[in-house]
Amino acid sequence: MSNRLGTAVWSMAVGVALLVAGCALRPGETPPDTGRWVAAWGSAQLDQRAPAAGEASGGKPVPAVWQQPLREATVRQVVRVTAAGRAVRVRLSNAFGREPLEVGAASVAMVQPATDGAAAPVLQAGSLRALTFGGRRDLILAPGAEAWSDPVEMAVPRLADLAVQTYLRAEPAIATVHPGSRISSWAVAGNQADVARWPEAAARDGWWHLAAVDVRAAAPQPVLVAIGDSITDGYGVAPGSYQRWTDMLARRLVAAARDAAVVNTGIGGNRLLRDGLGPHVLSRFDRDVLDRTGATHAVVLIGVNDLGISHRGRATTPESRAALLGELKAGFDAMARRARERGVCLMVGTVMPYGGSGYYQPKPENEADRQALNDWIRQAGFDAVLDFDALARDPARPTHLRAELDADGLHPSMAGYRAMADAFPLEFLDRRCGQGGAASAAAMPATFDNPVISGFASDPSVCRAGEDFYLVTSTFEYLPGLPVYHSRDLVHWRLIGNALSRESQISFVGRKSSKAIFAPTIRCEAGRFYIVTTDVEGIGNFFITASDPAGEWSDPVRLPEPVFGMDPSFFFDDDGTVYYTRHGGGRDGGVYQARVDLKAGRLLEEPRLVWKGMGGIWPEGPHLYKRNGWYYLMIAEGGTSYDHRITMARSRSPWGPFEPHPDNPVLTHRNLPDHPFQALGHADLVTTPQGQWWATLLAIRPQAADGGRHHHIGRETLLAPVRWRADGWPEFGQNRMLAQPQPTRGLPGWAPWPQPPVRETFAPDRKLPPHWAFLRTFAKERWSLAARPGQLRLIGGRTGLDAIGTPAFMGRRQERLNQRFATQLDFNPTDARDAAGLALRMNESHHALLRLTGGPARRVECLQQLNGQPRVLASAAVPPGPMQLQVLAEPSQYTLAWRRANHGRDWQPLCRIPTHQLSTETSTGFTGVYLGLFAFSATAAPAAADFAWVDFEPLGP
Repeated sequence: MSNRLGTAVWSMAVGVALLVAGCALRPGETPPDTGRWVAAWGSAQLDQRAPAAGEASGGKPVPAVWQQPLREATVRQVVRVTAAGRAVRVRLSNAFGREPLEVGAASVAMVQPATDGAAAPVLQAGSLRALTFGGRRDLILAPGAEAWSDPVEMAVPRLADLAVQTYLRAEPAIATVHPGSRISSWAVAGNQADVARWPEAAARDGWWHLAAVDVRAAAPQPVLVAIGDSITDGYGVAPGSYQRWTDMLARRLVAAARDAAVVNTGIGGNRLLRDGLGPHVLSRFDRDVLDRTGATHAVVLIGVNDLGISHRGRATTPESRAALLGELKAGFDAMARRARERGVCLMVGTVMPYGGSGYYQPKPENEADRQALNDWIRQAGFDAVLDFDALARDPARPTHLRAELDADGLHPSMAGYRAMADAFPLEFLDRRCGQGGAASAAAMPATFDNPVISGFASDPSVCRAGEDFYLVTSTFEYLPGLPVYHSRDLVHWRLIGNALSRESQISFVGRKSSKAIFAPTIRCEAGRFYIVTTDVEGIGNFFITASDPAGEWSDPVRLPEPVFGMDPSFFFDDDGTVYYTRHGGGRDGGVYQARVDLKAGRLLEEPRLVWKGMGGIWPEGPHLYKRNGWYYLMIAEGGTSYDHRITMARSRSPWGPFEPHPDNPVLTHRNLPDHPFQALGHADLVTTPQGQWWATLLAIRPQAADGGRHHHIGRETLLAPVRWRADGWPEFGQNRMLAQPQPTRGLPGWAPWPQPPVRETFAPDRKLPPHWAFLRTFAKERWSLAARPGQLRLIGGRTGLDAIGTPAFMGRRQERLNQRFATQLDFNPTDARDAAGLALRMNESHHALLRLTGGPARRVECLQQLNGQPRVLASAAVPPGPMQLQVLAEPSQYTLAWRRANHGRDWQPLCRIPTHQLSTETSTGFTGVYLGLFAFSATAAPAAADFAWVDFEPLGP
């Protein structure tokens, strides 16, 4: 659109004589007198010219009436406002005209409920008001210009129908229009702007030169702007029926007594990246969304036409498809950046199936691209995601819309539009967003709570790329491994992928628990991301790279050495030298260093000792930094337990000698046994775009039990401020300890991610979310999403959780001390020893099962493995049919319960297990409890367990 508008807008030296002073605006300008004005109605504007062949929504030609300019005629256009107010103003537009638009007069009036009858709608008696522009009735708009009317005092209720009459003396040959009005407009000859009855009017579908209606509201309120293609524009909606999904959402808001306006700026046939019928979304995002008066929230649903047109009648290649997906992702990212800059919360909808479309006739490649784009949208970190795909797809044919929601294979039916409106989360309108994706400064709280990543998230390492922060943690025997988290404020983190995500990268067959992947380091350099880490008892130290931290990452590049070393880190110096720094020498060792050639994938010399630390055992987790000509070396000492501490040293050379920090340890709680956080250590440093320094680090939250301290959900990720003193040394936290809660001063913003749904369902066309993990391999032969569509099937093997192998187990970290974990299971054991259900896993010798077993007479059991010894804690007979199982986690105990599915009964507690029996102090190891699903077959015949859904609900810290 920008090129077209740039050509169309005259030089103001020529056009100023045609404009009413103080009224005319160029697209994107903010009108004066904003006050409490809010956008109550609007439409997207496009030019009158017919689109290229086949570009119209649904493949239908544009009616010939669109080529007939209006001259010496008055148009009555009906709009439904979604906000109440005591005054009204109207925006007229000549954004796409190449000649002036001459308006002789204009007016506004209330109408009786709009219909699509044979006559123009009836105005309410006494409601007609003249519109003026800078005090004048007439208006001449130069090409590219727009104008707001003067305010008109008029009480307007929500969902009222207004009629806007404009008498056009001369319309440009290319008019500024919106064809998808879904309600008739009416035209009569001559100036009848102030006439209430038009018996001779002729219907003329569309909106003409009418861009927006604002109302002056009694109080500020959210304004949601929907932008997209024909699905947003309401293709198939009968004129006057108001069944676009945004219309139904507006009615839902009124029914819920929620004050919020909804503005629809969809265009049929629209695309994200290329002009079609109307300028593409990216080019019009500012004008049609961000510049709407009082816009606070936006929802975008776009992409089906980009995907469909890219394949239709064209030969595609893997390279061209990858390029298109890359461009689409970049387009969405650009919208997200613009929304953050303007303080607008952005919700992105996934692309709905269109496999039944005769218009596009998609091929498998289309569907693969749609799924890839949707998977990316779900994980991209927008303010919110509305999964229209999951809502609308047919479980039996996920490439198609559900029959009851389908109109033509591409567009929803009226029931489909209603389902879209019902799926919109109204709580999204309560959010406040702002600069850099953060809430406005007024919305930022004074403090935040640690941990910032709760549950097992140990050895955190962090880097920054622009305004985005990325963090990785250790995963030991679990795969996928090396989870990558994304944040925009350092406090709120979202899992976006796993760096070890495929079999070609690694395997941990035969490894004991708490072996394999130890402490990683992530670094961002010249647009490339690096993770270097240790595979203990495996391939040793290695690094992987990616251009996108969400993946995929490369296969490992090994850095072999004749002696064992662990916890490697990279430092990129100003002269291009890359230093490889690691722990060596075991319990009483130190920090070793060498240069590394990353292109060749080899060390340039044998690592040599550069610092032994301050005398604490296991001087590990080293990181090298540079500031003001000094090289700073930071390590963790004292072992990863209650004596853990962070120490630092510095030198003018990366090779030392290193001078210790005068106040070492710089951060520890080893002398604060009553502090809720213990074992602080293994830190990494990062700077914000504003130049503030922060540290990520690990800590535990022990609970008093059994005469001692026990932690069971693992080592967690915390955030600490770092201040540089005048003597060039850093100061961590508050006097070398961490307050709880922690002040937010110095954070780059406040950008919480949307809360994920409590209930997770399964579908054969969706990948497993990245939070699920398996033991030692990816266990591909042990699970399926296709065997029973709509459910997850675990295929039991003869390996149980007490063996060093790969059982049929799929788990995720227990993320809260207070947590609910539940599922619905359909399982009919044929052997009395077959079992399936929920698992609480710490390691082989310490775990608990809530299981269905005992075929053919089924029972539900609590079985605990404690110190390698199994024991049944409780058992109950259960009837045939699906069962629901639940684990309720509290700081001191787990309550395991069951109930029959679809019977509405209360949960039946079966047993309780003290959490200290699954703690590190009891079981040893470096991980935390995983909450998971499992299946076991006692014979060679595999037992299939089908899980319909999983609830994962935080209930507290």
